[in-house]
Amino acid sequence: MTYDPEKYRAKREKVLGFQRRGMSFGVIAAIVSICIMVSLGFVALPRTISYISTRNLDDAIYKLENSTSWPNEIISEILEIEGVEKAMTDKGGTRLVITFDRTEVDTIMISSFFRKKNFKSTLLNRISHRQRMKSLNAEKEREAS
Repeated sequence: MTYDPEKYRAKREKVLGFQRRGMSFGVIAAIVSICIMVSLGFVALPRTISYISTRNLDDAIYKLENSTSWPNEIISEILEIEGVEKAMTDKGGTRLVITFDRTEVDTIMISSFFRKKNFKSTLLNRISHRQRMKSLNAEKEREAS
């Protein structure tokens, strides 16, 4: 009969003092690094997705030259232009804020649309959508305090 080293392994390890207890350092290091990566993902992922979804958006603010309010039908017609995400008026209805994708449409195209519809409008401002949202949030915080 041949000697089988596996048969007496437990006895040998007990006599020599080798006993496996717990997890190895590599397993613990892997678990800790996975936890760190997942937690950083939860922190960074929402901001990254928000940036990617709004990186090409700009806001253009228009006002009619005769300072009257914008008609509601023009807003629905503007929304039909490809690349326009949102169109809304301010509290008084005198200013029209158009959120658009700058890779698909530009303020020149929007201004020409107004000329076709016989609206004499003035472009007051064109800013990044993210910058406008930051300034609106800052205004809300100032009003609240």
